[in-house]
Amino acid sequence: MAIGIEELGNHVEIILQQLRVKCRKSNLLHGNAALFAVEDFGTMVCCINRIDYGQANNIIMEHYKNWRIVHVTTNDNLLDIRLTILWSLMRGGYMRWMRFNFPRQIRNVLTGQENLGQRIIEERLRVWADRPKYKFLIDDNKDVLKNGIIRVLADDPGFFDYMPEEE
Repeated sequence: MAIGIEELGNHVEIILQQLRVKCRKSNLLHGNAALFAVEDFGTMVCCINRIDYGQANNIIMEHYKNWRIVHVTTNDNLLDIRLTILWSLMRGGYMRWMRFNFPRQIRNVLTGQENLGQRIIEERLRVWADRPKYKFLIDDNKDVLKNGIIRVLADDPGFFDYMPEEE
């Protein structure tokens, strides 16, 4: 069931608060779109209706040219939205920032209920798509899935610091 822009904006704002990032909120298209600028990680989250996508995208590309843009629509699943925002933040250094600012919580975040460590690896594998140029990285990530996330955290605390760019 689709929700309205205001409610979607509230959900995105809660997601960003849960991720502990600072953001600046603004409205676009006379309240038909909400923007959340996460300046520390160069990410712009744009909440829009599908019908407003083209007009909103033109304005965003003009004013936020070199930012990562995450489009969120009123029809999107909230869990998918959260992960999409997280992947974008990670591409800007979010997990490294988390590890340095919240060192005691990072292990629980990666191995807890959401199983975020496994999801990160699965997303990396999806992005790399069995391309031969990523063979070592693919094998390394698959090994972590076999051997366990806790072990890699002990040996390489920065293993989860990055998310590859989409090609």
